[in-house]
Amino acid sequence: MEMRLFPALVLFLASYFPLSLILLVQDIQETSWKAPLCNVAELSSCVLPELANPGRAIGLLCICALSLAVFMWLMNRLTGISTLEVTDSKSIPNDLINYVFPYVVSFMGLDLGADGKFFGFLLFIGLMFLITYRSGQILMNPFLLVAGWQLYELNIVTGGHKRCVKALSKEAVRAGDRLKSCLVHGIYVLYRGEK
Repeated sequence: MEMRLFPALVLFLASYFPLSLILLVQDIQETSWKAPLCNVAELSSCVLPELANPGRAIGLLCICALSLAVFMWLMNRLTGISTLEVTDSKSIPNDLINYVFPYVVSFMGLDLGADGKFFGFLLFIGLMFLITYRSGQILMNPFLLVAGWQLYELNIVTGGHKRCVKALSKEAVRAGDRLKSCLVHGIYVLYRGEK
């Protein structure tokens, strides 16, 4: 199944949740870092840290957090529609970790208050989306590792044909396994049985 543009965008934005959290922390004003968060004796004195650009920082965080929630919900709702047999299996988690490269951008002087840098960052994210969507790597989300998914390179037999494929599974995949699968944007999503 070819992934449509909107679900692909949701999936892509979900992978940037850690970056949005980093940007939020970097946007905390210096005075907030020096002030105590709470006075234990008087809990009503507790205040949240003050942000320099709350609209942008909280907006990015909310968009990415909502996308992450929707993405995880969707991944848990996928069901296998065909059966395949594994002839050889190799775990390749590094391909999921490669998505981490753009997080380096958060430490390269991005200032949410500077319009040029902020819109340049949005352009960069837009181009990264196009690249990952067009390359068929949109499902390579590092949060899959956090959620218990593992990426595999498999030699399989499906529909009487032998293939070498990439697949995601929440359970260990070994040679000889017969699994249910759903093909999403060139990546097989595997299950032991009906969900």
